[in-house]
Parts: sequence; structure tokens; C-alpha cells
Amino acid sequence: MTQGLRAQESTLADLLCNGTEMAMPPYQRSYSWENSEADALLSDLRDASESSENHFIGAIVLVKEASGRFLIVDGQQRLTTLTILLSVLRDMETDDVRKEQIHALIADDNNGKGAPTWRISLNHIDGPYLREAIQNRGASLTRDVEPNDSESQRRMTRNLENFTRTIRNMSPEAQRELADTIRNRISLVKVVVEDWDGGYNVFRVLNTRGKAPNSHDIIKTDLLENASLSQDEADAFSREWSEHESRLSGSGFDDLLNQISTLYARKTKKGASEFRKAVINRSSGGTREFLAKELPAYVDAYVTISTGEGQFGNMTPQVTECLNHLRLIDHQLWRAPALKFLVNHNNSPENAYVFFKSLERFAYASMLAITDQRSRQRRYQKIADSADNPRALLSESGPLALSREERREISSRLRSRFGAFAQRRGIALRMNAEIDGGKALGPDDGATVEHVLPRNIPEDSLWRNAWPNTAVHRDLVDTIGNFALLSQSTNQKADNLSFDEKKALYFADGEPEFALTRDIRDKVAWTPEVVRTRTEHLAKIMENAWQINRSFMKL
Repeated sequence: MTQGLRAQESTLADLLCNGTEMAMPPYQRSYSWENSEADALLSDLRDASESSENHFIGAIVLVKEASGRFLIVDGQQRLTTLTILLSVLRDMETDDVRKEQIHALIADDNNGKGAPTWRISLNHIDGPYLREAIQNRGASLTRDVEPNDSESQRRMTRNLENFTRTIRNMSPEAQRELADTIRNRISLVKVVVEDWDGGYNVFRVLNTRGKAPNSHDIIKTDLLENASLSQDEADAFSREWSEHESRLSGSGFDDLLNQISTLYARKTKKGASEFRKAVINRSSGGTREFLAKELPAYVDAYVTISTGEGQFGNMTPQVTECLNHLRLIDHQLWRAPALKFLVNHNNSPENAYVFFKSLERFAYASMLAITDQRSRQRRYQKIADSADNPRALLSESGPLALSREERREISSRLRSRFGAFAQRRGIALRMNAEIDGGKALGPDDGATVEHVLPRNIPEDSLWRNAWPNTAVHRDLVDTIGNFALLSQSTNQKADNLSFDEKKALYFADGEPEFALTRDIRDKVAWTPEVVRTRTEHLAKIMENAWQINRSFMKL
């Protein structure tokens, strides 16, 4: 065993104990297990449950941060799938003691921090959905959170639905035996390493022997073998390639290379030789120039757009704010033109601010008004094509400009329903930055969207006095006028409380943390007219922020 690596046999309960918090790096890949893989795991666990035997799920590879939190190098798919399964078992359990035992494997609610410590946190795209749709108490059965157009969220939803159907057909005794098996008879090897280099060395040993290497490894081999490099040059570039992988993760590196290929040639087939034809043959300096200068610049740019952190001189706060707004968007098509701009913007802070402010406006307009996927992709491709030509990019007739019809559609959408979870969260967090006293929020800031008027009203609720018409409730419950922003713990407590009880909770500590919630203090009751008026007010704030009266941003 190498120095700096610790491995120990554990149960799942040992791994998911109090004080443990595990997270995915922000640019790690999303959830990828399909029904077949999730069902196979459940089948194995049911067999172990019936035979009272242990079930080994392999190694979980972690890097321990200075804060004590662990970053997951290998094990995301298994741990996420087990979290989905545990959430269903918890929500179907009727015994309070057993329910708490299962929930303790999902979150620690009594950590003294005022908010749960989640055992598993995914990236900023899928993490909030996992919280609200699955990990929260009761969420797996209420099913009132919709996935966005992210395939990873759809996979989680499909696996949740399959688990729910299967477990509903099991007897209460069999359900409890399955829960006990997961807690106490899943065995694994917990591997903790000191840094990412060590983590990925372990990952490669565990995952590539007898299996195909990652796409970026194949591309690396093809580039180095066809570049007429000396052995010393090839070794140096190979070491740098490994450093890029350590910064981005394997899947992040694959994603970056795919984005680069698309930027160099719109339509390319996948494969190492195709990458070389698309990129190297169009690069003025060939392989050496690409590996020595272009690729490191793209890696830096990828880290910037993935984390929202970069250096832009005197404009760093403004550009960072724009990047965090973009990271809230429910699609990632904005990333390709952002990458190209960052690699080519010649260190001009002012140009960076103008570009990202305009791109942020277009990205939200795209989310709201350009629903056809092909049309959206074509528009972003035009932006990417002009990303190194600011004059053409930012002109009144440039690709970032919005037509009168698109601006009209944005205004309409701001006043209508936001049925998709990711769009609700994105628009609510974005609005918080424009309200007096508000601030820009990133996807990792912990704000959750609260429906002041509950999405599902119990029969005996006081809400039915002010909202007797189900059609009016349906039309207004998902509009921006009904949104508040709360911490996770406060949101859980609010649930279906009456309006007076919710107000008391929102303002229990004085001024709420998030600006979007503050004006609710002045409302005596929460009626359809209040929600309509508030929706109109917030819509106008965003129209002004995005200059919807203009075809392009003027800063």
C-alpha cells in the first residue's frame, strides 16, 4: 500500500455515519445509471436480504478536504442509487424509529448547524433536484418536483419510479429486512487518499484493467503517436495531460475535448482520429501548439465556467456574478461560446463583462423563449462562431440580439407557470440579485424555492378558504409571484403550514437571508390577487434587468 492511502473494510452504515459528508466535484459527471443497472443492484440486495448474507459493492474512493468533507472520486453511481432506494424505504416506513434510522443514512438533521448535513451531494445541476425530489422527507412519494431536460435527472426519476413500484409490492416485513440489509450487510472498501492524483491512480487501477480506457486517453495516445514528437516531448505532454485530468476529472476532460471538437468543426464524428482531423488539422501550430498553449487555456476556461471563479482584473466581481447567473440555467449550451471567448478575449476585463452580461441575458431568454432544441443549438453555434469577434458578436444584428417576438415571449413567460424544477430554481435565484438589498446566488449557495401557496393543499387546510378554485390554484401556484427563497431546513418546516404560520417561520430570526422573501412580511393574506400583483412586479424587475425593450444589451 502506498503512502498517503488508507483502505478499510466498512458497512454502508459505517460509511454514512454522523459527521460524514460526501460531495461530487463541481465538474464531475452527472448521474448515469439506467434502470437495468439500478434494478440489478436492487435484485442483488433482495437476494442478500432473503439469504441473510452480505453483499459487496466494491471500493468507494474518496479525497478528504481540509474542512473534513470528502470528495468522491469513484462511487457516485452506487451511492446515489442507494440514496434513492433508501429514500423510498424511509418514506414507506410507518414505524417512526425505523424511519429515523433510515433517514440517518441520508442526512443528519441534528448537527447543530440549523440545516441538514447531507451524506451525498451531487453537482450543482443534479444536487438540488436530488434534495427536493428524493432526499427530503416524504419527497420520494409526493413526487411534486419535476426533472428538467437533464438526462441525468430523468434517470434518477426513472429509477425512483421503478424502486417505488417494486417496494410497494413487498410486504412491510420484507421492506424492513431489505432496509436492514442495506444498513448492515452491504460491505465495501473505503479508500481515502490525500489528493486527486492519488485518487485517480486508484480509480484507474480499479476501473481500467480489462476495460476500455476513457475517451481522452485514446485521444491522447492518437495525438502523441501522430505528432512526430521526441520521447522527451511525448513524456512531458503526457504528464501535463494527466495534470489536466486531475483538475477536471475523467468525465470533465472528455466533455471539454468534445466541446473543443465542436468549436473547431461543427459536425464531427466521435473518435481519436476524428478529433485530430477536426482540431489539429485546423490549428495553426499543429499538435505541439495545441498541447502546449491551446489545451491548457481551454482547461483553465473550463474550470472557470464550472466553478464560477476566475480572474478578470477590476471587473472580477461583475463577471463572477454573470457566471453564477449562467450556472443556474437548466441547459449547458452556453458553455461552448463561453469557453471560446475565454480562450480568445485577450485579457480585457471590460470585454469579458460585456460578453458575459450579454450571454447571461441570451441564456435566460433561450431557456424561456427558444424551446425548440435545434433552433437553440443553432443560435449558440452562431454565438460561438463570433466569440472572438466582439464587434460582430455584440452588434444590433448579432447572434446575441433578441427579436421582437422573442422579447414578447420572454415577457409572457415571466408571467406564466414554471413547471420544471430547474427553471423554478434558476429564475428564483436569479431574481434575488435584482431585488433591493439582494445578492447574486450561485447553484451551490443552499437556497431552495418555497411555494408560499402549497402545490398540494390538504383537504382540511385553511388555504382552501382563500383558494377554493382549483383552476386558479393550478394557474398561479408555479408563478414567480408565489416563490420565496429559504434555507433547506426552513423550507422543510414550512411545507403545508397556513400563511400566518409560514410568515412567523420566515421571519422568526428577523430579516430573512434571501431578498426575494422579504416583501412577504407586508402581506396580510396570500390571495390570488396578491400573487398576480407580485408576479407582475417581479416580472417588470427582470424585464428591466435584461433590457427587454431592446434587441441587445447596452451597458
